[in-house]
Amino acid sequence: MTKTDPLGIGVMVRFGTPPVESFQKMKQLGLRHCQLVAPPDDYLYGAVGRSNTERLRDLLEEYNISATSLFISFPDQDWNDWKNSIGLVPPHTRAERMARACRSADWAAALGIDQIACHIGYLRILETAEEYDAFIRAMRGLCRLVESNDQFFAYETGQESAESFGKLLDRIGVDNQRLNFDPANLLIYDEDDPMKMVDKFGDRIVHIHCKDAVRPQRPGELGHEVRLGDGATRFSALFERLCDNGYRGPLTIEREIPSGATRDADILHAVALLEKLRQPYLEKQ
Repeated sequence: MTKTDPLGIGVMVRFGTPPVESFQKMKQLGLRHCQLVAPPDDYLYGAVGRSNTERLRDLLEEYNISATSLFISFPDQDWNDWKNSIGLVPPHTRAERMARACRSADWAAALGIDQIACHIGYLRILETAEEYDAFIRAMRGLCRLVESNDQFFAYETGQESAESFGKLLDRIGVDNQRLNFDPANLLIYDEDDPMKMVDKFGDRIVHIHCKDAVRPQRPGELGHEVRLGDGATRFSALFERLCDNGYRGPLTIEREIPSGATRDADILHAVALLEKLRQPYLEKQ
């Protein structure tokens, strides 16, 4: 596997675009790190999956790209009903999605990827102690499988408070649990100040989604994403706090707007900001 640089700047690579096109675009943008997102069935399963995965491995080597993490997602999620449809929490889809998550973790291990990230979903739909306990048992099994692959399981932040995350990690009790820190999501879903998450879990953060946002204007609504540095996350201060405490992991730019000139410009703006922020810490290496 291609070596990952300290504080390596990258982007998310989704399989809706052929990987070769994504890697060519990365080279145009001067990037060589990526977080792979949601490999489809024709990468995960069967002879076709093995063939496509080998081609992917060859492309990563050919373009000298480091796949820093795998972000697991599920094809039947409905983001318009995110409280009831996202991640591993919903009981009616959990068994099928757990199987897919386990297969995805094994797939990533074969590529040398040691971070598995995921939106687990909205815990507050689990209304009874029995429902919560069942979810804890399922997550404990998944974390143990990921641990057996010498991987971390990194929870995507956003839909839960720091207190709720702390209780979850303690109840599951497996040592490989980490955070994929997305400060923008905490504002979009109107949860805790991102700095609170950094102060409470800074030593567990293994990946950063470099994304910015503002909170919703009215309770019950969602906030919205903006260009990195233009929002309310106080991203530069978060970055410095994490790096002062030793963070040297991936910096993955996430800009959730349609492909095109504006998105490319926003990514280049983010690259320039991250280059400026990381330089003092790279000089200390």
